[in-house]
Amino acid sequence: MAPRVGVFICHCGDNIKGTLDVDRLKMAAYAEGVECVEDYPYMCSADGQSLIKSRIKGLSLERIVVAACSPNVHEHTFRECVKDAGLNQYMVDIANIREQCAWVPSEDATGRAIDIIRSSIYGVRQAVPLENMTVNAEKRVMVVGGGISGMTAALALAKQGIHVYLLESGPTLGGNMVKIGKVFSPDKLTEECAMCSLAPIMGEVAKNRRIEVRTLSQAIGLKGHAGDFTVTIESAPAYIDQKKCTSCGKCASACPVKVKDEWNSSLSLRKAAYRPFPQAVPASYTIDGDACKKCGSCVKACSAGAIDLDAKPRRETLHAGAIIIATGHRELDPSDKHELGYGRYSGVLTQMELARLLAVNGPTAGKLKNPVTGEAPRRVVMVQCVGSRDEKPGSIPYCSKICCMVALKHASYIKDHFPDTEVYICYTDMRAPGTYENYYREVQKKGVRFIRGRVGEVFKDGPLVVRVEDTLGGGPLELEADMVVLSCALEPSPGTVQAAKALGVGMTPELFVREKHPKLDPASTTSRGIFVCGTAAGAKDITDSIMQARAAASKAAELVSAPVEIEPGFVVIDHDKCTGCGACIRLCPYGAAYTNGMVTIDPLSCIGLGGCIMRCPEHAISLPRCSDEMLYARIDGMLCDGPRILAFLDENIAYTAADNAGVNRLAYPSSIRIIRLPSIMLLKPDHLIYALKNGAIGIFLGDGTTNSPEGAVKANVAKRVEELKKALAREGLDPRRVFYYEVYLPHYRGLAARMEQFAAMLGGKGKADAPDAPIAEVRRARSL
Repeated sequence: MAPRVGVFICHCGDNIKGTLDVDRLKMAAYAEGVECVEDYPYMCSADGQSLIKSRIKGLSLERIVVAACSPNVHEHTFRECVKDAGLNQYMVDIANIREQCAWVPSEDATGRAIDIIRSSIYGVRQAVPLENMTVNAEKRVMVVGGGISGMTAALALAKQGIHVYLLESGPTLGGNMVKIGKVFSPDKLTEECAMCSLAPIMGEVAKNRRIEVRTLSQAIGLKGHAGDFTVTIESAPAYIDQKKCTSCGKCASACPVKVKDEWNSSLSLRKAAYRPFPQAVPASYTIDGDACKKCGSCVKACSAGAIDLDAKPRRETLHAGAIIIATGHRELDPSDKHELGYGRYSGVLTQMELARLLAVNGPTAGKLKNPVTGEAPRRVVMVQCVGSRDEKPGSIPYCSKICCMVALKHASYIKDHFPDTEVYICYTDMRAPGTYENYYREVQKKGVRFIRGRVGEVFKDGPLVVRVEDTLGGGPLELEADMVVLSCALEPSPGTVQAAKALGVGMTPELFVREKHPKLDPASTTSRGIFVCGTAAGAKDITDSIMQARAAASKAAELVSAPVEIEPGFVVIDHDKCTGCGACIRLCPYGAAYTNGMVTIDPLSCIGLGGCIMRCPEHAISLPRCSDEMLYARIDGMLCDGPRILAFLDENIAYTAADNAGVNRLAYPSSIRIIRLPSIMLLKPDHLIYALKNGAIGIFLGDGTTNSPEGAVKANVAKRVEELKKALAREGLDPRRVFYYEVYLPHYRGLAARMEQFAAMLGGKGKADAPDAPIAEVRRARSL
């Protein structure tokens, strides 16, 4: 007997009921032989959920269809609802009639909703009870990056009794914050010493027994899964034993080699044997292996016998339950902006270089002067948005968020300590959010002059000359200046790019670490168990970096402090059929398939794309949450009322992009019917052949799982599409009736446009083939 199904239609206020004919939806649902059909203004409300629970218990319902908003919004809400009523939580299916029907301009939105509800009814009838599973987690966390974000996260974890590996690619902790000299205080309307705030944190990290600091180290490889990662790290030699070093400095005194000091933004020189700055953690000296001439002078000078110039890099593996990426940013190099004169004129600096000049521990001991000529400037002109908010090659299209405040900070400090110096700021838009607006006004009161306009050129005609057009009425101007300071964009540090690739997490187009959901899940990455914080995830100030670091630490602590619960979204292997050929192991880009005597699937690493299913020669692999029978049934439900174009979209990217098209009220062909699945990698030729022979005009394949890791999935998806088309050709079906589009989440307009393009290509030529009699019989049987 067919399982007892209940259908519950949400009005979503007026969002659904105001567009769709709810009475017609109810009649169509009853026509499919369900036990009950209910509608309610807000089905997700407490009263709406109570209605569902009462019908489950009163009518002994075995399956539930909720016709409402996208499953991306309330699927878990309704799963918990049916679970509370004693039903397996995976016996509920969401029919998306808001984002993909009510909000999509269409000639017959109600007709589309009927097809979607029917498809859900047919699909949920094929569902099987599934259970979540739990695994124990390693109570250790690896934090990659030793700046303010990484140290904040490490301390937050250590205070919860969690052991932390803190990796830093440089010889000391501190990151960018140790270089900036001053931080601004909007409440006090003044500037404060950055090192005074940071040094106690560095000291606390160094003393904490639960934090194991690894400098000159980076993660280069990752295996395992959330709760049990095995990370390969590589540590460059420091050449000086930290335990033996007494920090006497004799090695630096004896060293004859001088190189540019990166801590001072290359405005001064340091020795090859050096300590980056007096408060460095660890406090021991180190030797720059690239600069060292191996002359041995330092070895002779070291009375502690701490130096070994033959030391080699070493690799080791560490185990952690979670990983936090806190690898920071770097200032964009403006050398390619030839019109601004950086690198050609000694008076053209960046804001970070100015920060080092103004720092009391900087190359000029806090004196404002040209680092080459030694002359104090009478006029400083600051140029905003250098490389930011610019679509040109070598620039960044986004606002770097902190540049305006950094310019205000330095302008304020200069007016307070060097009052005879004029300061101009040439800006596009001054951005001082929240309480920073008060600081902005205070800087204006000090006599800093603001010119609204982009700088076109910096050239030298005796003094430096800055050409800018005052767009507020001043017209073209030429400002003479003794010093020009460029407020450059923030871009990912090399460590951010390296860590993202080594750990297999997604990256944004600008190569920052991609967050899973910037608003709803801002510290999580695209890989479960790996989190991100600070400017590794994008431009932000110190305050926001610290808050995100604490959020990342909280998420990592949640993961490692209790068993990890896993939803059944992973494939399973029938070991009675499996021959151990290893095809799935070679195919999986996530390393989820491995062998330990028999081929096994790691449920935490597997994200259920299903590419291994068709590759298995013994048909031993399946994905219970999206079985063949469920997929055939969903196809049947979409095609009962006539020819349609079926759009198979992956659930994470392409399906969400379709939702976004609805949110933005974009139209796409009324013949399109969307079927959600983990990935189009799951599709077999039989699925497409069945659809085309049973009324589908065409098949649209949309997939966004191609972005990670490192193109492996992308290549597999493209190969799968070609295999599907060839299989159709062998069956005498036109492969042009299949259209593939690689979807990017922000480009939902492109998805709608490609759907329109495909429908236009099909035109009147893509009429459905007459169903074969045996297939038609199977189709009806599957729906029951």
